[in-house]
Amino acid sequence: MKTVIVLGSGNSGAGGVHDYLLSRNDFQSPFSGKEFRIVNDPDGLDELYNVLYKNFSINAAANKVDCFKKFIKSNYYSNYNKKNKLFNKEIIDLSNIFINKISEIKYNGGPLFYFNKMSFLKKIFFYFNRFMLRKDAQEISMIDMMLPCEEKIFLKNTEEFLHNIYRSSKNFDEKKNVVIDQGGNFLNPIASTKYYGQNRKIIFVTRNPKAIFSSMKRRNSLSYPGNNVKVFVKWYNDINKKINKEDFKKIIHINFEFFFENFNKEKERLSHLLGIEVDNTNNFDLEFTLKNLHKYKNYLSKEEINFIDKNIDENFQI
Repeated sequence: MKTVIVLGSGNSGAGGVHDYLLSRNDFQSPFSGKEFRIVNDPDGLDELYNVLYKNFSINAAANKVDCFKKFIKSNYYSNYNKKNKLFNKEIIDLSNIFINKISEIKYNGGPLFYFNKMSFLKKIFFYFNRFMLRKDAQEISMIDMMLPCEEKIFLKNTEEFLHNIYRSSKNFDEKKNVVIDQGGNFLNPIASTKYYGQNRKIIFVTRNPKAIFSSMKRRNSLSYPGNNVKVFVKWYNDINKKINKEDFKKIIHINFEFFFENFNKEKERLSHLLGIEVDNTNNFDLEFTLKNLHKYKNYLSKEEINFIDKNIDENFQI
């Protein structure tokens, strides 16, 4: 079983490449085709790793583990389970097992930062137990303090944790490859996806910047500058500078327009790079994708198109 992670900036067309792979008989998405952001979102696995191994402190580690557990519960169990039916309560159990495995030492504690963050009701509860019931501080549940395991053990357990999440999803098939949409940080494709293990393939999708801006504008994107072409161009150029270009020597690069305009040839190239069969029965709607490749011409003004053309270097598109 291979894990293929498709990355790209917002509105990059990464979802289209993901959907092509998902349409094949030898691929599956454990998350019903939705983005899997447990690695890259704030309080996700990447932030947890950085706090534990790149900028460690005892209090920061305790805080980040606590944030990670809340992140899993609020975003991946409470939200997704009720609205999209992707996970059941097993994901909570899996995350608790994972935290136990990466904790070399764990104990109940209450540092100052924890008390400063406490709600008023929790403070009342703590002081009632401490001074009215005269409980020892260690008898009152506060926050888990921890020292992490070795980095290589963390990465091994993270890979196991992610694979167990796959297996907990409905209709998972051990015989099929897994495709993940936006399962890492497109700015650092290799480092941000190390949690999936060595048997992973990374696809980075780039797209015509005019199409990116048009998509942002049409969708009225809340996360991206789609309402002002000048702000978009500055955003685009600045983001472009932050991408780790060295990673491109080790990953698969797909230009969205070129891939689908030369679909038969490009899918053969992609199949070779992924080590999968070229011809595999699928129901991918190529005509629908082709109709959407250059829609920006219908949505952008001539002024917006000219401004992007003059101010963005298209030798390297994101």
